[in-house]
Amino acid sequence: MSVAVDPPVRRRLSIDLLIEVPAVIITFAMMVHISLNAALRTFWGAPLRNTLEITQYWYVPIIAFLGFIAAQRRGQHVSADLIYGVLPALAQRWVKIVTFVVIAAISAGFAWYGWHEATHAFTIRRTAGVSDLPAWPTYFLAPLAFGSLTCQFAFAAVRAWRRTDEESQTERNGS
Repeated sequence: MSVAVDPPVRRRLSIDLLIEVPAVIITFAMMVHISLNAALRTFWGAPLRNTLEITQYWYVPIIAFLGFIAAQRRGQHVSADLIYGVLPALAQRWVKIVTFVVIAAISAGFAWYGWHEATHAFTIRRTAGVSDLPAWPTYFLAPLAFGSLTCQFAFAAVRAWRRTDEESQTERNGS
């Protein structure tokens, strides 16, 4: 027996997989790389070259930025609901709208700043520390991730606004 999956659910799953599968693969690769480096250094006195730089400038930024995007996509960012939970429903919606707009604006600022840093890193062909390992490509992850977060938070603000608008419209028509 097969279960039918709605197209929006299938699309959501495919986007989630597009974000999370690379993060899992990179995490696994980092784990193997670091373990192999430790084993080679311990038993043969020959560690892998640039393990620290590769971890610091490649693995960790990719995992972190994909994590930011995935957490927002799933609605799993940490939230402090101490005051929010006691607010009336209308105030909660307005808090959501304002918060999402402010976070979208801050994310857009980070994306803009990150873009300038990335283009500068590209121009000077920035390397990882004192090694010759190129680090400039990962600088482009920041504007991509924060650009994605800007869109996600802007859409969340629009959704919160529409819900408020639709519910107030229903209340006016129903009363």
